[in-house]
Amino acid sequence: MNIFTLLKKALTRFYNNVILLFSTYQSLDPNCRLELIKELNIENINRSKNSASALLILDVLIMYSDFLNYRKGLWITTVAYKLLFYFHGIFALAMFLFILLSLYSANCSSLHKNFLHKYYGVSFAYFLIFFSAFVSINDQLIHGQITVYILGIFIITVNNYLIPFTSIWIYLSSYTIFLLGISHFQSNFNILRGHYLNASILVVIAWLLSTMMFNLRVRDLLSKKTIELQKLELEETNNGLKLSNIELQKSLQALDESQNMIFTLIQALESKDTYTCGHSERVAEVAIQFARFLGLSELDQTSVWRTGILHDLGKLGIPDAILNKNGPLTHQEWITMKLHPVYSENICSKLIFTREILPIIRSHHERYDGTGYPDQLKQDDIPFLARIITITDTVDAIISKRPYRPARTLADALNELQKGSGTQFDPSLVQAFLEFSKTQLIVTNHVGSCL
Repeated sequence: MNIFTLLKKALTRFYNNVILLFSTYQSLDPNCRLELIKELNIENINRSKNSASALLILDVLIMYSDFLNYRKGLWITTVAYKLLFYFHGIFALAMFLFILLSLYSANCSSLHKNFLHKYYGVSFAYFLIFFSAFVSINDQLIHGQITVYILGIFIITVNNYLIPFTSIWIYLSSYTIFLLGISHFQSNFNILRGHYLNASILVVIAWLLSTMMFNLRVRDLLSKKTIELQKLELEETNNGLKLSNIELQKSLQALDESQNMIFTLIQALESKDTYTCGHSERVAEVAIQFARFLGLSELDQTSVWRTGILHDLGKLGIPDAILNKNGPLTHQEWITMKLHPVYSENICSKLIFTREILPIIRSHHERYDGTGYPDQLKQDDIPFLARIITITDTVDAIISKRPYRPARTLADALNELQKGSGTQFDPSLVQAFLEFSKTQLIVTNHVGSCL
């Protein structure tokens, strides 16, 4: 495998990588492309101005060398030396003009500034590479070298960020003029063949390097845009979290206020019906312990506890004479008393955190056989958690003192559960509660009065 085959493979691999990079530019949306081109145009002006300043100083020194050649009489013997001086003079004027234009672009109107930004870098690249080609063509009559053309291409490659399609036209057009020129003025075929090979390889590598540098800038832009987008998303997320936190604080405050209001209502109820002081708390506590015994979820445990606390709030709407009556209720009084589950539901319906338990609150006096109140639901139509509250409410009512009877024992309460199994209570829950009562201490003999 010879050197040319290896070089061909290397160039092919390199070209494929560059084409892969170039695809990133094609993927940019129009706004990103415009932003990229504006950034590169400004950078090209600054880079070209610095290069023009350095090249102007170097060109003045070279013109002194041309003057020495004139003193030696080389302008007469070889016309190419004289032409070289003219080239250097034109180059000095051009560099000076580019410097002036760069200074003007910083203070001109926006219209002129946009025009200069668009064409300054490309014009500098065209001029420098064509000048290098003409000088190298002229040098075929002096030294037979193409050093200046190589330097010109190198400067353009590392100095200016050019769109690949623009750079390939710059390189190919100068390359064509260069080949035509050296073919006309270089008579030595071996030297000419070397120039052909070197220039061809140089132009290909220069374009690939230029394209790669351009696409690296594209990737830089994409990275910057990605970072900016992530930063924006992070800020939006943070703002959203702040708003959510504010809403959460408001919700917690509202919840606290609601709970405070509920406990205030409970205290009002207990002051209204002194014999049921602590009843709601005890029902809630036994209900949540029973729910844990049954293996219910945390959500269900919370629901039965809240229902236990709130289930009798509707008694606030029942007259004191009925609540604290020492004897049996009349038919009309009993009808009024049966309304308290509905009143409890209505009161709690105004609270956000009780919406899920409203059916449980309403149904805590329904009977398993369908003879309960207020809706005469039966069996599975009664919410499961309401069936739990029915049992714990009944047990606490039996073992607590009432205005019309003394407190009874837990054994009496369990016996009543067994009697009502299948009629008033869910039989499976009755059996489970009997097992639960063997493992859980249930406080009895409540005084029933807060006074």
